[in-house]
Amino acid sequence: MDYYLYKLKFDGAVHFGQSESALSLYTTADHFRADTLFSALCHTALSLWGEDGVQALVKQAEADELLLSDSMPWRELAHEDVFYLPKPCAVSEKKREIPADLRKKMKRLLWIPVSDMGRFEQSIRGDALYKPKDEAFGIASERTSVSIAEGADATPYQVGSFRFYSDCGLYIIVGVRTEAQAERMDRLISALGMSGIGGKISSGYGSFFVKKRIDLRKASDAQTEWLHDALEKRDAKHQLLLTTSLPADDELEDALEGAQYQLVRRAGYVQSDTFAKSPVRKRTQMFMAAGAMLSRPFRGALYTVAQNERHAVVRYAKPMMLGVSF
Repeated sequence: MDYYLYKLKFDGAVHFGQSESALSLYTTADHFRADTLFSALCHTALSLWGEDGVQALVKQAEADELLLSDSMPWRELAHEDVFYLPKPCAVSEKKREIPADLRKKMKRLLWIPVSDMGRFEQSIRGDALYKPKDEAFGIASERTSVSIAEGADATPYQVGSFRFYSDCGLYIIVGVRTEAQAERMDRLISALGMSGIGGKISSGYGSFFVKKRIDLRKASDAQTEWLHDALEKRDAKHQLLLTTSLPADDELEDALEGAQYQLVRRAGYVQSDTFAKSPVRKRTQMFMAAGAMLSRPFRGALYTVAQNERHAVVRYAKPMMLGVSF
């Protein structure tokens, strides 16, 4: 598998609905998950290449010829990129006294710089205390919009939005098998950036451009070299999950053995005129959140979450993992 890192710079506000919340319109996450990305790529493929383009993506994902990570934050610091990973769901191997303020910081911590993974590993082994920095990548707020239905009065409503700082954004990692796939993915992601990802894209939310694309086989710094090596480590003690995903039914028991993880609700609506004229609710599922620590890797699946006489709608649940030694 060849891995490519896409550094995305957002033009304005974004709305990434939190499907685990009943108030998903009024609140927003600061990143999007891989199932949202896959769905958006399928919509873009449909507009570029028709139904054949969508089926090609689905077949590649089913055959493990296409892997996607969740999006993760980056920051530019002194003209260098700092890439972050989800905090691993790992428990310290040794009991030690931790100051109350540090314990609170660790509880709130969501992201760890790639360059800090060694120090985090030391803290898990009980050899040192990991002291995280207070990190913020942007500002969340609420915007007032107006719904105007024909023959009715204008109705105001609130939309949760997030705006990245000028030196911050999100990155994704994409795994493919061939150069032709990589070139096609470049075109797909660039086209997706023009239309936007997430909610309220018709109102201008979620547009981005690819600021940098890194072939991780040709990594030129310590961070990207570490990422490439970890992506290839299939015999590591644990695998750190980078994709919010779910084992297939026949994998579930093995995958959960010795695993440390949190669950996240995945729901939402089908927004497609080719499926139905009005939005249709997708089947709700509980997924393992990125950051899970696994002793036994799994392949995952594409799950059918809505179906009618026109076609099925699938949710992406294939994992991308990093091999780690703690």
